[in-house]
Amino acid sequence: MHEVTTVDDLPLAADAVWAVIGDFSGIRKWATLVEAETTVETPAGKVRTLTMPGGRAIDERLTDETAHSYTYTLERPDMNTYLSTVSVEPSGADASRIVLVVKFDPKDQAKVAELTEGFGKFHRGNLKAMKRALGLI
Repeated sequence: MHEVTTVDDLPLAADAVWAVIGDFSGIRKWATLVEAETTVETPAGKVRTLTMPGGRAIDERLTDETAHSYTYTLERPDMNTYLSTVSVEPSGADASRIVLVVKFDPKDQAKVAELTEGFGKFHRGNLKAMKRALGLI
């Protein structure tokens, strides 16, 4: 399995950061490109459906959740496995670190470098949106 990890240190307590970015069913608090979201409980677990520009819908299923992290998966035709984790780690009374991780196994191993670059770019965009929602930029 391949992994892309992106981190950013923030001058805010972990609980304050998690209050904005940590709600699996409230991604629109920071992800402004998401036009609509719904979450339902299914036999397989909690699934959120994100409506993106152009009406494209993405279903993401929660696979794990802790006090300051959640992991989800989604079906991608180009992947055997895809897992994404959003977490916040305390690093002091008024400091924390956002950690974004994607673990993936592409069907075409020749695309690993391209996918790694794309996931890194995706993470950097998400971090920017998160920091904007937190009032840091």
